[in-house]
Amino acid sequence: MSAMPQSHENQEITQIYDSITRRMNGFLYRCRNDEHYTMLVMSGRVKDTTGFELHELLNNRKASYVSLIHADDVASVDAAVDLGVKARKNWDIDYRIRTSSGKTQWVNEHGGPVFDAQGELVFLEGVVVDIGQRKEEERQRAANMKQVAGVSSNIITETQKILYMLKSLRLLSLNASIEAARAGDAGRGFAVVAEHVKGLAEDTGKSAEYINELIGELERQMGSRSNK
Repeated sequence: MSAMPQSHENQEITQIYDSITRRMNGFLYRCRNDEHYTMLVMSGRVKDTTGFELHELLNNRKASYVSLIHADDVASVDAAVDLGVKARKNWDIDYRIRTSSGKTQWVNEHGGPVFDAQGELVFLEGVVVDIGQRKEEERQRAANMKQVAGVSSNIITETQKILYMLKSLRLLSLNASIEAARAGDAGRGFAVVAEHVKGLAEDTGKSAEYINELIGELERQMGSRSNK
């Protein structure tokens, strides 16, 4: 009599589990720690993520999971897994896979080692999630920041030109003041104009320098954000 409720309970748990994993933008897995990462259990949106049917990847029937990993990323994935196994800790890594259609797909894997009662490694397990949209957003942000950096660099270049011209203008004003002093009363009006030009040049120069400081701070902020 007690077996029936237990069976019903297990069935309900399985349904809940399947419902949850179907909502994932990826899949759960358990595999061997071999050269193929031979998949033993997979659940979730396997086909949506890899392009392969679930049964095609289980036990390497049509393709091994390692064959999906981008050739340039295999070494970093292996290193993350090896480090996790040795430290008996989880790993968290972004990498690319090639789907059945040949499309490059960014994924994030959060996994960890499974040990038996004797402390021997028996499985690897975890979750693989499609992060293509996140990577595209990161690419767009990087492109936008690069564009802003280019504009700010141009502004700095032009501001430097202004500062150079203002420096020349101040020097010209100083020479004019000297010549006005030599001319005596006849040069007083010119001296007033020269002094006004000098003051204007100094004020404009301060504003240009402040603009340089602001743009420099903007570039530093963009640099720190792009490195996060």
